[in-house]
Amino acid sequence: MNSTAITKALTLAGFTAIAGISTMIGSAAAHATVTDHGVYARHGVIYIKDGTRTVRLTEDEVSSQPRLSPDGTSITYVHNGTVWVMAADGAGKHQVSDRTGTAPVWSPDGTSITYTAQSCTGAPGTFRVGTDGGTASEPILPAACRDEATPQMGYITDQPGTGPQA
Repeated sequence: MNSTAITKALTLAGFTAIAGISTMIGSAAAHATVTDHGVYARHGVIYIKDGTRTVRLTEDEVSSQPRLSPDGTSITYVHNGTVWVMAADGAGKHQVSDRTGTAPVWSPDGTSITYTAQSCTGAPGTFRVGTDGGTASEPILPAACRDEATPQMGYITDQPGTGPQA
């Protein structure tokens, strides 16, 4: 499948904003494959193939779309509708996106992640965020959203006692 066919397929699927990722982060990352070296999701759980055995990495069943980092040490994935990162052994799980999103893709150098989320226009847009979390996502596409103020969003935590008090 060539670049033109991929762009047309994305446009037909309603993800026109994703088609421009290749110019922002490199064509290799924009055309990532569904499986990354044995990392996969099944029934909402992220797994990794470790030699001859399969290791479960997530405890709950609300995760999808895992992607292994370029250096193979980390995994980005969608957890309960937001983008997260964890070590390849399942440790250090943390949210990095400040909004609901899908289709996370590593930058070629592994220092940032792009993902698709609703943009300022109401249509799908492309956002970039660092791998540590805690920062606002940078709008990449559509270009009209680059100067718009980013809405304030909350972070989901898995630590008891850190959420709002009832």
